Amino acid sequence: MASNRTLKPDHRFDCLECGACCRTGHDGRILIPPEDLVRWRASGRHDIADAIQPGHFGEVAFATRNDGSCVHLGTSEQPNACQIYNVRGSTCREFEAGSAQCREYRREFGIDSPAP
Repeated sequence: MASNRTLKPDHRFDCLECGACCRTGHDGRILIPPEDLVRWRASGRHDIADAIQPGHFGEVAFATRNDGSCVHLGTSEQPNACQIYNVRGSTCREFEAGSAQCREYRREFGIDSPAP
């Protein structure tokens, strides 16, 4: 999750070139707060609200494919783009490119982080 402090985006980290945070494995790391489920259902996006799996801490998370990637990852134009970007969840919206968590996911996925 994002911290309370505001950081400038690190332009060396291009999400469309990476996607590691969306390929976190089958363990339910991309949590969905209840408010997002309510928002999606209220707007008629049951397709998003129903594409879930058990997550950490008794919460729900985005469902994953057999390869561990989020079911919403990838478009016909860009394999690392988010299919639901405009209505994505709070966890995704608050995730900071270049943050310590971003760098950890990149390491886990085998992507070198840019030098500081």
